[in-house]
Amino acid sequence: MHPDSPRQANALLHKAVPLMRKMDIAPTPYNYGIWYEYVRQTSPKLNQLVDSTIGKLGSLPSFMSKELFHQFLVAEEARYNNEHKDKLEELVNSISSNTYSMSESLQELESVVAKSRRVLSRADRHKHLEKVVRFLDQGTKKALSDAEHFSNTLNRVNEEVQQLKAELDEIKNNVDLDPLTQLFNQKGLERQLYSLIPGSEDDLSLLILDIDHLKDINIKHGRRAGTALICHIGRILLNKKLENATLARLSGGTFAIVLHEATLDYAIEYAEIIRSHLNKQRLKNRSGQGIIEKICVSVGVATIIGQESPTNLIARASGYLDNAKRQGRNRTASR
Repeated sequence: MHPDSPRQANALLHKAVPLMRKMDIAPTPYNYGIWYEYVRQTSPKLNQLVDSTIGKLGSLPSFMSKELFHQFLVAEEARYNNEHKDKLEELVNSISSNTYSMSESLQELESVVAKSRRVLSRADRHKHLEKVVRFLDQGTKKALSDAEHFSNTLNRVNEEVQQLKAELDEIKNNVDLDPLTQLFNQKGLERQLYSLIPGSEDDLSLLILDIDHLKDINIKHGRRAGTALICHIGRILLNKKLENATLARLSGGTFAIVLHEATLDYAIEYAEIIRSHLNKQRLKNRSGQGIIEKICVSVGVATIIGQESPTNLIARASGYLDNAKRQGRNRTASR
């Protein structure tokens, strides 16, 4: 969605709605969003997919509109970050009632025009001409008023979407944060370790946790399910986070947990608590059906040796993670 002037929004509105009505497409927020972008012609790939789908099916199903809406109109970070996701849903819902109102207004205008034509088809149409003109004038004014209100709503939503995107850009520009989960990224993790290592002895531990078979999950359920799983685990780790812990997402489905003042035995115990807790979780879709019945992860645990460098500590924990994978996955390894 893009910020358009009221005149531009009205022009696009008058292009989008007739197309939707022609193909009997329900005026839902997702459908409207797709067709508004379609007539803007700023996303060739979107238009190509819409044209291709209509060519095959004769229309654009609602479920397809929702998929395209999330793919082309919404940044991935906004889809899966809870705060931004809730804001997005609020914006989508805010245009819903206005969309239906606009559709009803157009139907009323069509009814006015049809009735006027029937009156004018009579032999004494000149007698009724003044009444018909007044009737048409009233119906047109109401439709224009509704269109203006709808346009204003659309512009307000567009402004809020732009603000949402600016917030996401700010997150992306923070070189220490992962934009998807808002945990530290690898660079942020390394900065944290550099600040913690000088004051530690043998009580700083690093857990490297990786989702088992993430590639297979992406193939079986789609990359969106894989991304949702990554965010789901990120939220669980935050909820189970210890007071003296630092969390990071390194890449893909790989996370890191730094435990301050934690011996190796304590870190292994905590890793097993996290792994066992994740095993009991399941990923569900919006209808409440399970997509992934059991979440399995492998964990490598390393405790700092002397004044070990952050790079070496990460490498050791990653090596132990590889050992956990080789030993059969869904387990913790510390050597």
